[in-house]
Amino acid sequence: MRRAFALLVVVAVVGASVVAGNSVNTETVEMTPIPRPVEYAADMDKPVPFDSSTVVTVDCPDMDAVRWLDAHFAAWYGPNAPSVKAGVAAFAVPEGEEAYTLIADASGVRIAARTLAGVRYAAYTIRQLAIAKRGTLKTAGRLLPTLKVTDRPALKFRAVHLCWFPDTQKIQIERAIRLAALLKFNYAIIEPWGTFKSETNPWFGWPDAPLTKAEIARLVALGRDLGITLVPQLNAFGHASSSRACTLQHATLDLDPDYEPLFEPGGWNWCLTNPEAQKKLREIVVELHDAFGRPPFFHLGCDEAQPPTCPACRKVPYGDLVCRHVAGLAEFVASRGARAMIWHDMLLKSGDPRWKGFTACGTDETVKLADLLPKDVVVCDWEYGERDTDLDRWPTAEHLLGKGLTVATSPFLNWKNCGKQAEYIAKHGGFGYVQTTWNCLRGNNWVATFRCGSCAAWGTPDVGSPPQYDSHFANALRLVGHDMKVADRENTGLVNHQTPASWTEGH
Repeated sequence: MRRAFALLVVVAVVGASVVAGNSVNTETVEMTPIPRPVEYAADMDKPVPFDSSTVVTVDCPDMDAVRWLDAHFAAWYGPNAPSVKAGVAAFAVPEGEEAYTLIADASGVRIAARTLAGVRYAAYTIRQLAIAKRGTLKTAGRLLPTLKVTDRPALKFRAVHLCWFPDTQKIQIERAIRLAALLKFNYAIIEPWGTFKSETNPWFGWPDAPLTKAEIARLVALGRDLGITLVPQLNAFGHASSSRACTLQHATLDLDPDYEPLFEPGGWNWCLTNPEAQKKLREIVVELHDAFGRPPFFHLGCDEAQPPTCPACRKVPYGDLVCRHVAGLAEFVASRGARAMIWHDMLLKSGDPRWKGFTACGTDETVKLADLLPKDVVVCDWEYGERDTDLDRWPTAEHLLGKGLTVATSPFLNWKNCGKQAEYIAKHGGFGYVQTTWNCLRGNNWVATFRCGSCAAWGTPDVGSPPQYDSHFANALRLVGHDMKVADRENTGLVNHQTPASWTEGH
C-alpha cells in the first residue's frame, strides 16, 4: 500500500547554489526530484479530489500552457481527467522561467507560472503525486494531498546523456527520453555508436543503423512536446570507431577498408591532417544538426584519444593540430548557431598528481587545448568512480573554470556525489549538469544515475531507495510505460530477467 504523506513544511533561501531543503521526512515523498522549495507542504491525510469534477486553474501568460495541460491531462487520465481553465491566481506568480507554484486544497487546484516550462513541471509534480481513489476495483479518479509547492531548479542546463549502441532498442531510448522529461531534465544528449543512418555518407556506421532521420524527427518532436531538447553527439576525435574500446569493432573499417585514410592506423582516432576527414566530419555535423532540428548545442565528443601513429600526423606538433581541429569544429558549429560541447579528459594530463582519483587522459600536447579552446565551448567534466562523500572541492572543475572555460559537471556511477558535484558547479559559476548513463539503460545503475542525477540537477537531495521496493521510481517508470502503451513484460521495470545475475545488467 502506498505510504501516506506526512505534513512537511520547509522554508529555504533560494540562491545560486544548491540548497539542502526537504531534509525532514524525505522518505514520505514518493516523487523524483523532490521540490526545491521556497515553501513545500503536503498532507495526504487531507486528500483533494483530482478527477473529472476538478477544475485546474492556470495563471500563465502563455496560453499554450493551458492547451498543453488540457491535452496531456486528457491523455493521462482519460474520462477521469480534470478540466483546465485560464485564470488569475490569488497568489504571486513565482520568478523564473522554469519556476511554478502549485496549490491543491479544498478550494481546488491552482498552478501559477511564467512559462509553459513551469506549467509542465507543475504537471509532472502532480502526475507523480496523484494516486488512485481508494476502495474501488478499478481506478475511478485520483487524489492529491493537500499541498503547496513553490519550486524551481538550481541549474538552468540539466542534461542526461544517452548512448545508442547497436544492441540498444528504440523503445529503450524513447523510454529514457520520456523518463528524463518526467524527472525534469531539459536536455538529452543522444550519442549514436555507429547507429546513425547517414544519407550523405552511408559508409559512416553499421549498414543496419536504426537511427534514421525519420526516427530522429519523431523523437525530437516527442522531446519538444515534453519539454526536453535533444542534442546530437558526434565523436570527432577519439572513439572514431563508433564503438566502445572493449569491443574492438569499427563501424566503418570492419566492413569497408577503402575509408582507412580517414582514420589513424588502427582506427581509434580520426586522422586530423587529412583534409578529407575534416570535410566529412563537417558534412556529418550538418546532417546530424539538421536532422535534430538545429538545436542550440552540438556535442563533439573528443574523449579518450590516443597519440598519433600515422606519418602525416607525427610530422607536426600534435597539440597544435588537436587545437586547430577541435577549435575549428567548434567554430563551424557556432557558424550554425549552436554551441559546441566536448568531454574534458584530453585537457588534463594523465598521471598528473593533481588529478589523482579523477579523470585525466591527456598528454603534454593535448592539454594545450585548455588554453586555446573558444571560451563558449561547454566542457563536460566527466567523472566515473566513487569519491569521498564529504568532498566539497572538485579540482578538475576548479582548474577548468580557472582557465575561463564554460564547464558542466558530468557524473556517472559516483551517484553518492552527484549532489556535491552539482552544488559545486552552481556555487562556482559553472554552466550546468550532464548525467552520463553510458551502457546503463537497464539495471540498478540506470535507476541510480537517473534518480540521483535528476535530484542533483534540480538542486535537492536524493530521496534514496526504500529498503524493500523503490516505489517512487517504480511509479515513474510505470507512468512512462503507460504513455508508450507498453504491453510486454520485458519493457517494464529495470531488468529483463528476475534472476540475481541480471540485477546489475548494463542493458
